[in-house]
Amino acid sequence: MTITHPQALAEELTALGPTGRRRAAASAATMFAADVSAPSPALDPVPVVLDAESWAELSAGLVQRARLLDALYADLYGPRTVLDTEVAPAAALLADLAYLRPAVGIPARGAHHLFAVSTTVSRTAEGAWVVHEDAVDVPRGAGLTLELRRVLSRSAPSLYRSTEMRRLHPFFDTLRTSFHQRTRADGRAGRPVVLLDDAEEPLSAFDHSWLANLLGAPTVSVGDLRAGAGAVTLRLSGLASAPGEPVDAVLRLVPSPLLDPLDLGPTPLGGVTGLVEAARCGDVEILNPLGTGLLENPALRAALPDLCRQMLHEDLQLRPAPADAAPALWPSLDPSGGEELTGRPVTLSLLVMGTEDGFEVLPGGIARTADEGPEALKDVWVAVPDTSAVPDEEPTGRPAVEPASRRASVSAYPTMTRSVGSDLFWFGRYLERVDSTARLLRTVLDTSNDLDAEHSRSARAARTVLLRAVTEVTTTYPGFLDLDLRDGEAVRLEIESLLGDVGRPGSLAQSAAALAHTTRTLRDLLSDDVWPVITRMRLQVRGGSVDPRPLEQWLTDIVDGCLTLSGAVADAMPRDLGWDLTEIGRKIERTMSLLALLRAALGHRRGRAAEERIANAVALITESGASYRRSFHAAVQPELLVELLLSDTTLPRSLAFQLDRLGQALDRLPETAPSPELRAPLSALRTRLAAWEPHELLRPLPGAPAGEDAPTALPAEIDAATESLRSLATALEDRFFRASESTSRWGVDDV
Repeated sequence: MTITHPQALAEELTALGPTGRRRAAASAATMFAADVSAPSPALDPVPVVLDAESWAELSAGLVQRARLLDALYADLYGPRTVLDTEVAPAAALLADLAYLRPAVGIPARGAHHLFAVSTTVSRTAEGAWVVHEDAVDVPRGAGLTLELRRVLSRSAPSLYRSTEMRRLHPFFDTLRTSFHQRTRADGRAGRPVVLLDDAEEPLSAFDHSWLANLLGAPTVSVGDLRAGAGAVTLRLSGLASAPGEPVDAVLRLVPSPLLDPLDLGPTPLGGVTGLVEAARCGDVEILNPLGTGLLENPALRAALPDLCRQMLHEDLQLRPAPADAAPALWPSLDPSGGEELTGRPVTLSLLVMGTEDGFEVLPGGIARTADEGPEALKDVWVAVPDTSAVPDEEPTGRPAVEPASRRASVSAYPTMTRSVGSDLFWFGRYLERVDSTARLLRTVLDTSNDLDAEHSRSARAARTVLLRAVTEVTTTYPGFLDLDLRDGEAVRLEIESLLGDVGRPGSLAQSAAALAHTTRTLRDLLSDDVWPVITRMRLQVRGGSVDPRPLEQWLTDIVDGCLTLSGAVADAMPRDLGWDLTEIGRKIERTMSLLALLRAALGHRRGRAAEERIANAVALITESGASYRRSFHAAVQPELLVELLLSDTTLPRSLAFQLDRLGQALDRLPETAPSPELRAPLSALRTRLAAWEPHELLRPLPGAPAGEDAPTALPAEIDAATESLRSLATALEDRFFRASESTSRWGVDDV
């Protein structure tokens, strides 16, 4: 059966039964959380379905409203003739802090100023559409609309397939072409960027990153942009002396007042000093233009009916929502848990975007329930009548294949900003940190379980060394160093803190949270396959201390998640500068972790029985047991294990392997001249490790007291090697990630 009418869809949903509907809601919420990498809001799988006639009425009103707001912006930031009339609320507009006088007179390149408007509407019981608010300064909803459609189509696939509706991707295809055509400059393909706020909450960050992905433009933060001499350029991840790539258009998803501390006053984000001047000179276009928050003024919204007649000579089709209007009810899941569908009022957030032909409305949106029950998100489906199926080919008059000149305008963006490069570097480091911490904790717990069953002196010594190694490797001091390790309850609480305390630097929870945050900032660069993995890892870490399963089992799940994430990145990530920065981050972190482990576990000599237990644990953590058995037909001995981890270039977790791959990645980094600050630390590290001889390193120091805790030369050598690694990481950050000069934070009072 093909469903083409809302009533038919309601009957199909009723036929699913309460169990099917609840299962679809739970499935959709799980997938949504996995993709967004954030806790999912309540999702209602029962969509809001609009027939073609209702949609035509609503979309016409939304397009008219966008035209009106565009005309108002052009006047308020141009001749300001509307302020001379009695229709406009002049006093309220002039007193509004969103009215940015420095933005007056900034030219627009296209036929209209606005690029996107997000409008929230609802339907009254009488069937009239009314408007609650417009979001113009920072429009929202494109990414979440597409994500909501995707997860609901997967959670109820038969219902989705049987409903003939307007699809979303054709709209974004048209929008992408129009966007890049608008940003063309001097006859060449333009260089647009999407400006995001790094401190956004996860849902907004996901929504905005998805929009950038759909438009095929790179995301940047304010620290990635530099303005000067009337132009805006990117601070590139690469050469410190590089002038940067020019930027022709900035699609900003950051509030206007936070963008330029020179013209707009001090901002929490620092802003881009000189951005307003660059826009005024016409060398860069800002979309939506600066100061569009003025169009959200409540007094202006109330005056729109009269302003529409004055400026467009038309009656406003969508009126402001009256306070006492009874809302229409839409089929929904019962928020109280009942088995039957119930009617709930909803508001619809719909997106109007500018194209070459004017304004068009995204044929879908996000519906939110608007009653006293818990809020739930619903998809918006626009049905297609039986007589007008969605065409599979391009409309008449538009070629099915874009000509070469048009295709050139949407070419891939070749550059990488400093903040993206830094995020990729730290993505690699946090991924490796989560993996190494989980492996360390899993092995120490396993080994401690065995040692607890023994009462020998060697077993107690090995357990003490391994538990203290956890503190020293993760740097979660004082940790086990200050505990009475015979107190089982104190040990258990410390382990739970290491696993679940997200506010404790070095804990598994903190590293996993940092990995998830860094991954969200790279949404337009990483495969969609990574988000379910990140979400599962985050949920596992969060529930670790209360999970009924043994700790060792869910730590194994964390390790499996890291392996899956590594595979997804390896199979989907281009081998470019971003890949090299990620690899460098991973190799530096893995090397530092291995050195710290060797220092903590093997830095002192102990009895043979204890050393054998400790060395076996180190072999398990470093996945070197099989290689050791193939190389040495003997029990695991510290000297032989250190020799293997130092020199075996075929062992993926050996020091030799890390330095080999680290050197290869550094050799591929862009540079116009040799960079001693990068080469010297790695060269010093290689020279130092080449001089290490395991038997000499593990020999007790001359004059050390005899006994089972005799210090060796290993700790001092590892400290020097670790310092070289830190110097290398600092040099990388200075050269590739930090701006070559500080960004001015001047405010209007300082000029």
